[in-house]
Amino acid sequence: MKRLLLILFLFIIATIAAQEKASPIVKFLLRRGYTFSDSAKGNKHLDSLKQWPDTLYYNTMYKSALMGSATIPISFSNIEFSNGNYLVSPTVSLGFGYTWFLGDFIFNENDKITVDPTLFFGLIANAGLEDNFSLNKLASFVTGGFIGFGAFTLFGGYDFINKSVAIGIGGRIDFFIISQKYLHIFGKVKEVRRHKKIAQVVTSD
Repeated sequence: MKRLLLILFLFIIATIAAQEKASPIVKFLLRRGYTFSDSAKGNKHLDSLKQWPDTLYYNTMYKSALMGSATIPISFSNIEFSNGNYLVSPTVSLGFGYTWFLGDFIFNENDKITVDPTLFFGLIANAGLEDNFSLNKLASFVTGGFIGFGAFTLFGGYDFINKSVAIGIGGRIDFFIISQKYLHIFGKVKEVRRHKKIAQVVTSD
């Protein structure tokens, strides 16, 4: 009986360890509905819309209609328009939002996804502090949108504290840069250029 329990325990440990060894790219694809041709085990989100090609390859450039990620917008100054006047406010703003962007991505054999984004746009909510970092009160609270190229971002929206239209310039920390699990894919995925004959197939093993 003890031997049976020991074997069962070792089997459970081995099963958990095997699941933990699943590559980040395999986990990424399973979460997003991709069905591997060799095995669909563990895929709870079947690709009923045929979003993904039947076979994916490493070191091959892919494109979708859009990609997305949660983001933290950062701005160090605001230009506010109120009562016909423009006012530059040295406000440090930090918030939360979501960005959609255009670009390409590649599955690398080292289990990393390389993303080459171009145009960003999205929605944000930003809370601003005075330039002396005083925490006594908020200097601004802006909800709106943004557009950007690379790290450069132009924010725009309405400041509910100062009751004015506000524009800011700054940057973002996109979550997909921290971890590829935050990268979302929208629309059908297709190869930008046909894969090379030597390209390795992405499998669930």
